[in-house]
Amino acid sequence: MKILVLCDRPNPPGYIPRIRYWCDYLAGMGYEITLVTEQSEVKKYLSDKIRVFTFDYLVSRNKIAFYIEWLTKTLLNLLYDHKGRFLLRKISKIPDFNEFNAVICSSTFHSFPLTTAAMVAEKKKIPLYADLRDIIEQTPASNNSIFVHRLPSFIGRYITKHYKHTHICRRNTAIRKAKAVTTVSQWHKNFLLRYNSNTSVIYNGYDERLFAPIEIRQKSFDISYFGELSDTNLRYPNILFAALKNIVVRHDIDLANIRVRWFTDRRSQETIEWLAKSFGIERLMEYNEFVEGNDLVYNMNSSSILLIFTNKPDIVGYRGIMTTKFFEYLGTTRPILISPDNADELSETAKNISCGLVSSDVGEIETFIEDKYMEWQNNKHTASCIEYDKVKPFSRQYGAEELRHIIDNQQPNRY
Repeated sequence: MKILVLCDRPNPPGYIPRIRYWCDYLAGMGYEITLVTEQSEVKKYLSDKIRVFTFDYLVSRNKIAFYIEWLTKTLLNLLYDHKGRFLLRKISKIPDFNEFNAVICSSTFHSFPLTTAAMVAEKKKIPLYADLRDIIEQTPASNNSIFVHRLPSFIGRYITKHYKHTHICRRNTAIRKAKAVTTVSQWHKNFLLRYNSNTSVIYNGYDERLFAPIEIRQKSFDISYFGELSDTNLRYPNILFAALKNIVVRHDIDLANIRVRWFTDRRSQETIEWLAKSFGIERLMEYNEFVEGNDLVYNMNSSSILLIFTNKPDIVGYRGIMTTKFFEYLGTTRPILISPDNADELSETAKNISCGLVSSDVGEIETFIEDKYMEWQNNKHTASCIEYDKVKPFSRQYGAEELRHIIDNQQPNRY
């Protein structure tokens, strides 16, 4: 069976691990996989069994010419889906284009490349399997991250509203035509069922080939965060910082032994530095660049506590966010601290498998940190909070098997 896979640009550091795993798994099961995406280094992270075609949509190298090209093509996309039709022409030139038996498309907030996938499916009379990793409706109505611009506020709000509406309409038209839809949370599933009744959940999960528990004796008590943190409304660290401030003020434990490690980008570091200084806890902070692969797994396993921040409690409109980092943390079985507790699917999942603490209470977080510190002091290691068997259903292999069931016209095993 020949399957065409389309996805949006795979950006570092992850290069869309969900899709990379699916491609590898399906190729290993004997499917012939062709991946088409925008220009990136994703090919070196994939099996040699997978054929990869990449393309450039914006080609200007001069700064002024690039801006003019971007503006022109943005307007054309709003008018008639220029990018989607551009990709269709590229795909049609693949030598064995007429031999594909199905098309899988994974997309995020934008309707591209889902519109192209729908056109391919309709043109070739083959089934479309749509995977939606993010949708516009999961963010507050005022959020403009889908269309970053420097336009005057009134014009910017109008264009962003129109931009969102256009992509939502195109997405809904495409997924109505899909044989099946997969997505990343129960909230997403319930929302998308109104457009396609054959919608199921495949969590982002963790790559069980990489993320596994390793017992590492730690020279210091390390609380670690991996990822971007520039929007403190979407990822709200203030409750943790308040707990750390109280620990610093009381000085009940040796602060020389505590490090709060951030593996992040420069912009996020600047945000964290400013906030940490405002809480008077900058002495605890240590900043590192993003790490990948085995280095990422080692640094997770060498941590006493792993951090996840959810959205600020009084910000309404964030829904269904099940961050990939949570599942990767589960693979290592290290203690996880999630804050704030927004009583959402992430919170309930974490509580059900007892993987650490989910809390919005400063006192609870202080106690959790101090208890783990005492454990580290005695053992130079904090024990796993969860049995490994309990996290296996969140592995990417489990998710890929669910996808194969769907493609083979079988009912998925769960959700």
